[in-house]
Amino acid sequence: MRYLVVFILGFLLGASLTNLLLARQQEQLHLARSELEQRLATANEELVQLKENLDRESRQVIVAIEPVIAFSGDRPPEVEGRAVTQAISREIQNILAPLKGQEVRRLNPALVPAMIDGRTVKANGRQYKLKVTLLLISDEVIIHVQAQGLSGSSSSSAVSLMAGCPATVAI
Repeated sequence: MRYLVVFILGFLLGASLTNLLLARQQEQLHLARSELEQRLATANEELVQLKENLDRESRQVIVAIEPVIAFSGDRPPEVEGRAVTQAISREIQNILAPLKGQEVRRLNPALVPAMIDGRTVKANGRQYKLKVTLLLISDEVIIHVQAQGLSGSSSSSAVSLMAGCPATVAI
């Protein structure tokens, strides 16, 4: 009888540990899948834009927006960091979506960082203040953003679009 109890306890303990290990792996796979779906959607949009641009004159038109996120201060843990990076990247792409289809020569490059700089974004229950560090504009807008976690939970939605723009801009 004692051996049966030990066997059942061992079986339950082993099943619990296996479940913990597989849950973490499943979360990693879910985040990877989400990231790949986002890349696929972006690639499909770029493909459609490129096909439309081939039909038009040979003007240089913005077809893609690629945010590069770096964290300053407290860096979130690996799994949470990937989720936060995806959420911030998605938010930046939504903010800059009106730029797609715009002709590069007619674009005012000083206004692009002002759209993002100083903005507060909420991701995974935490708030991050965004600061543009580098902006490259061609047929693809590559924007390097530094995200700093805010310690307070106050939700200030006031954003100054006219704040100084220390970002480096290259066209």
